[in-house]
Amino acid sequence: MVLLRKYAWEGIGWVGAFFSLMAFSMNSLGVISSQSVEYLGGNIIGCFFMILYAVSKKAYASWVLNAIFLLVAVIALVKVSLIN
Repeated sequence: MVLLRKYAWEGIGWVGAFFSLMAFSMNSLGVISSQSVEYLGGNIIGCFFMILYAVSKKAYASWVLNAIFLLVAVIALVKVSLIN
């Protein structure tokens, strides 16, 4: 049971890393804009999952940093949504 829980938290961390990395990569390669819903949504999902993982590991600096990134992405998404 403990081992299963450990792998579940690891999986959550990797899912978060995947979403953030995919958003960054697609933006860097010119596939999506940094103001697109896809980019901001990918960062929001990625940050959320990485926050969960960091909290499970008691990695305070990591979860605070990701919480700030998440807040910035949410504000940007609201701003983009209001403009369109």
